[in-house]
Amino acid sequence: MSQDFSELLSLLPPNWRRELSAAELRPVAGGMSGAALVEVRQPTLGDRFLKIRSKPDLTEFRSEVERTRWLAGRGVRVPTLLRVWEGGEVGAVMMTAVAGRHPAELQCPIADTIGALARGLFELHSLPPLDCPFDETLAVRLARAGEYVRRGFIDPDNFADRNQGLQPRDIFERIVRDIPAIEDIVVVHGDARFDNILIDGDGNVGFIDCNHSGRGDRYLDLEAATADIEQHFGSAWLGPFARSYDNLELDPAKLRFFSDLYELF
Repeated sequence: MSQDFSELLSLLPPNWRRELSAAELRPVAGGMSGAALVEVRQPTLGDRFLKIRSKPDLTEFRSEVERTRWLAGRGVRVPTLLRVWEGGEVGAVMMTAVAGRHPAELQCPIADTIGALARGLFELHSLPPLDCPFDETLAVRLARAGEYVRRGFIDPDNFADRNQGLQPRDIFERIVRDIPAIEDIVVVHGDARFDNILIDGDGNVGFIDCNHSGRGDRYLDLEAATADIEQHFGSAWLGPFARSYDNLELDPAKLRFFSDLYELF
């Protein structure tokens, strides 16, 4: 276990540390969230996950807790939050695992994976957006992206091939020029890459890392999902995905726009 993670564990309350001392801890590679994540294996309690965030990311920690609970209350398959704690320096949440596997790792026909993925996203997007208190509309996302660009948080070396040679400011200015005329507002996951989606043997879809879920354009999720479909399965599967997603006709311009927006997160 890394020294940094051991230091974070030392900041947890004594009862948390006692329980963890009797468990096998397996650090998990993190995604975009920036949190420290560890799998907690303990035969008597079942497998769980511990996520820890430290300053200055405690706002993100609170956001993920609130949004995950809200989604769970609407029947969305997300982690069950068993315990939540926040101290002066860190916040921690102990949660259940979501049953299922990464979409690219399922041992089933690709058509079944694509159909399950499309249906799972469509069900999420069918929740009433007016009931959702979390705002991930373009105005909010653009303001956040602009702040990231101004503060130098974006590494252009990570841009997609078509954007290599551009600077974050170039991408941001292009996005501002190309804002879609209409936002199709639904309840989105907000980062619907395959790494944040799990599909079980019955085709049920679950979601993790929900700290950017909220009201937003459905193409926030559609771009992320279709990008990973292309990467893992090939572009020939975009048509079957769109048909399984309520016979949607994918809009190439909106996919490009949200692909550019994703570069700044």
